[in-house]
Amino acid sequence: MTGRRLQVLVTGAASGIGLGIAEHFAARGHAVCLTDRDGAAATAAAAQMRERGLAATDLALDVTCAADIDAAVAHLDPHGPDLLVNNAGLQHVAPLDEFPPERWEFLVAVMLTGSAMLTRAVLPGMRRRGFGRIVNVGSIHSLVASPYKSAYVAAKHG
Repeated sequence: MTGRRLQVLVTGAASGIGLGIAEHFAARGHAVCLTDRDGAAATAAAAQMRERGLAATDLALDVTCAADIDAAVAHLDPHGPDLLVNNAGLQHVAPLDEFPPERWEFLVAVMLTGSAMLTRAVLPGMRRRGFGRIVNVGSIHSLVASPYKSAYVAAKHG
């Protein structure tokens, strides 16, 4: 990327795509902070990466919580990460008329509002450094809808 070691923050990094992204950047010599709402899972994933000689730290992060967002940004250094990967996501499949409103709100809070608020929190440090990258992970549902996935599709389109 820049030829220097980057501080990388990946949300939803305890497993799946997020973990794969974290491993990708760590394998290239960057310092990665794995974050996840499930702090214990993030800790276990980071420990496995460190056992393989990769630079990985972990942090419990609920992207729907402003205090967690502030703590995550401050955790890396006073200016936050060089690279933010907004990957956290979840799914609920149900017809809209059976979709629990609180579940809808939570999916949108994680995948749309949480990504925006975390981005908002890291931008000042990136601007001060004159460098930063933000990656928002989408899916095919960023482009087309599928039956019974209305909240997920709405959040990914957002």
